[in-house]
Amino acid sequence: MADKVRGVVDIVFLMDATGSMGKCIDALKMNLQNFFNTMTSGNTPVKDWRAKVVGFRDYEEDGPANWLENNPFVTSLDDLNRQLSGITAVGGGDEPESLLDALFTVINVGATGLQESPDPNKWRPRSAAARVVVIFTDASYKETMSIPEAAGLNIDTLFNFIEKERIVLSIFAPDLPCYDTLCTAPRSEYTPAAGAGLDSLTSDPKSFSKLMQQLAKSVSQSASVVAV
Repeated sequence: MADKVRGVVDIVFLMDATGSMGKCIDALKMNLQNFFNTMTSGNTPVKDWRAKVVGFRDYEEDGPANWLENNPFVTSLDDLNRQLSGITAVGGGDEPESLLDALFTVINVGATGLQESPDPNKWRPRSAAARVVVIFTDASYKETMSIPEAAGLNIDTLFNFIEKERIVLSIFAPDLPCYDTLCTAPRSEYTPAAGAGLDSLTSDPKSFSKLMQQLAKSVSQSASVVAV
């Protein structure tokens, strides 16, 4: 039986950064410490993590220069909080947004080799660290991608990349059919919000804190990969 690497994970917090997401971004800021405390303790603690925040909007509405706010992977909570504080909830226009384009972008940043030092702008090798993308959005997504490197591609192509790169998806989004589709990707889970937006998930601080603890435990359980 192949050995497993446990407790090592790269995490992307992929945040809808349009104008209606301010409350959700603030709620996440208040709970990052809670999330990491839970993730690094308990029965399956994460021993080695990197994380980053990526904000996305609408590629066509906001333009190539403003639709995505990308950041490098960091290893301290202070640095991650600075990234989150740098995401401003503006723009977006009307739904849907460019979530699939954003997923395509963060999945395909490349990876370092097994003998190379970690690169903050790339994933670690698939056999050395689990890869988790946590999505927070209050809008539907465009079914066809628009960025030049993926123009015209759809969710079926994205599923192929999710499988190839062994991405674990955790989705927090409105209760919409498009997210029922997205969560059929391998290793995906979906927490639907009641009604429009994410208020049912974020408006009660105690409930959101528990939600973040549950997410942290889920990430901990996902943080194992087959070593090469």
